[in-house]
Amino acid sequence: MKSLKLCLFADLHHYPGVFYTQAAERLAAIQQRAEREQVDAIISLGDFCHLPLESDELLEQFHGFHIPSYMVLGNHDTDSTSLAEVLQAYRMPAPYYHFDLQGFRLIILDSNYLPESPDFAHSQLGNHRDYPNAQAAIHPEELEFLRRSLEESPYPCLLFSHCSLERETGACLGNRDELMDILREAQRRRPGNLRLAVNGHHHRNFLRLLHGIAFLDLNSASYDWVSQAHDFFPESLCREFSAVQHTVIYQDALSAIVTLSQDGRISIEGAQSSMFMGVTREMTDNPIADASGRRCRPEILSQTFSLF
Repeated sequence: MKSLKLCLFADLHHYPGVFYTQAAERLAAIQQRAEREQVDAIISLGDFCHLPLESDELLEQFHGFHIPSYMVLGNHDTDSTSLAEVLQAYRMPAPYYHFDLQGFRLIILDSNYLPESPDFAHSQLGNHRDYPNAQAAIHPEELEFLRRSLEESPYPCLLFSHCSLERETGACLGNRDELMDILREAQRRRPGNLRLAVNGHHHRNFLRLLHGIAFLDLNSASYDWVSQAHDFFPESLCREFSAVQHTVIYQDALSAIVTLSQDGRISIEGAQSSMFMGVTREMTDNPIADASGRRCRPEILSQTFSLF
């Protein structure tokens, strides 16, 4: 029986002088794990770096690795760079695309469109600031692409996005209802057609079964953002990294090894770490949980289950 084995990570947030993420070292640790586990592919779930045109060395480390590696666009990947330039730097064929591997269809989604903007513009070069109340969304043409990809696939399907598809509160998709209609219809037509949906963005660890689909909210590989700055890090670190006081950092790179079997079995091998310098979110003047009630922990939990 065919199976597919993936190494997944999210939110590396390479941003020299701003975030203390040690991105090259974390990426190397993730790649070494992928190599040990003999995975079929590595997927980054978005927010890989903030300055793609100034990150050649890190991007070459990612793309030059001998295991096939794929990108999902995050909201910060296009902060300072146009969408076209990011697609070229990330070697992506399009903002959203699919490919077939080991008897599964992997569908890469782009959740970074601005529904309140003219023509449903893509977030890039800071234009999201013009629509501060807009939620991220999936483009209507992309929804049709998703529908066709699911209907026409000869294989069970997996979804990968930056923003959560399952969250109902707290930075969820602006057109989540339309997307869920497509997923429910796909499951109704062919039960078990859609197996797993994985997202980054929220820097949390959570697993939810909904409509027969496993939704994995994948923790950040590097840190959690805190709106209220804290003063627990040494002054030398704060001088070197301007936003470090707005983060609590995981000591080790977090990633997940996900194995899927054709019979509906899914195994998630997570990771355990600790907090850098012992600084936790609970120590700061910030809520201990996000809007969905999910708490910051330096871990990705391991789970094994069957959908059928």
